[in-house]
Amino acid sequence: MGLVEMTTRKRTAHNEIQLSEGIMGQITHTQDSGAEFSYPVIRPKPAGTLLILDEVNRRPHVLMGRRHNAHTFMPDVFVFPGGRVDFPDNYAPFAKDLTPGTAARLIASGPRNVATMKRVRAFALAAIRETFEEAGILIGQQMDPEKKTDKKTRNALWKPFFDHGQIPDLSAMRYVARATTPAKLVRRYDTRFFTVTRDAISLELSESPTNELSELTWVPLDDISHLKIPWITSMVLKDVAIRVADINSIYLSDDQPVPIYASRRGKRSRTLI
Repeated sequence: MGLVEMTTRKRTAHNEIQLSEGIMGQITHTQDSGAEFSYPVIRPKPAGTLLILDEVNRRPHVLMGRRHNAHTFMPDVFVFPGGRVDFPDNYAPFAKDLTPGTAARLIASGPRNVATMKRVRAFALAAIRETFEEAGILIGQQMDPEKKTDKKTRNALWKPFFDHGQIPDLSAMRYVARATTPAKLVRRYDTRFFTVTRDAISLELSESPTNELSELTWVPLDDISHLKIPWITSMVLKDVAIRVADINSIYLSDDQPVPIYASRRGKRSRTLI
């Protein structure tokens, strides 16, 4: 079912839509059984995810990979590269910062009194780092040789990235969604989704540093029905596909409302910020 076809229960003055139980029950292909929702409630961990967009034969595509079937959380499904924000992501150096519009949307989407510039930037840096680790793709630019002696570039978490002579560049990233994993799942994340275009890639490795993702493939935005993907992944793909179609370009602007997907008391909602 397409995004514009979703049934709704209530629409509020803040552009909030409570999604129907039938649709929300299809959270992911790996969460259909009741046992998946039987874990104790845990605080979601901050995470960043990156959608790399490209045009192939004039059709917009996105890079996706299959999660290993041994994973506890969402095994054997296609996802975008990304993962948890770690403490060093708050202090990793970068060449160019987020655009003012992107930063403003990130801060506005909260959480309130916590969304400082440093913290929202960490979501973007984590998305870049995780994309490097899972897909062997670096979003950045050539590092000044003098930077290699900087203490921040010798952090153990980021050292493998910097060892390739690259430094992150956040300027091409666009914030496109926020989503929180429902309660009582084995893992929970509070994720910020970003896009970049393929020409933002500064280096592609022949092999990924980790085996988190396999079968990396470019998927047409308008043809995802054959893939086994999480529900929220399909929703974000549809959100992005609509934005791309609206301007007929994969180069998204930084001034568009961003959907926030949340779950409260068993009901899911989509709010535009």
